[in-house]
Amino acid sequence: MKTTSADQTYIDYWQDYGTGKKSHFGIRVSADHCWAITNVGAESPNLFGDPHELPIDLSGTEGQHSLNNVIGEHMHRHPDSDLVAVLAGKKSFKEALG
Repeated sequence: MKTTSADQTYIDYWQDYGTGKKSHFGIRVSADHCWAITNVGAESPNLFGDPHELPIDLSGTEGQHSLNNVIGEHMHRHPDSDLVAVLAGKKSFKEALG
């Protein structure tokens, strides 16, 4: 599941377990950074962990469970998602906004 902020300054990529609802974890992507996010116990998402400058080398996220696991789970559930392309710099943030 992919949601865009009203002001188009970030995109949230949620795991979405096929229910049509957001899961508890996701990735927030802005024009130049990404963060893991969570909405556990919160009405709106909270940033979780440190920001990562884009583009990122996805092989370098191994062991960074708050980021790597969410990316992997999102792509497992949404294989056509543009998340990895945006994180790796192969697709611009502006293009991802549509």
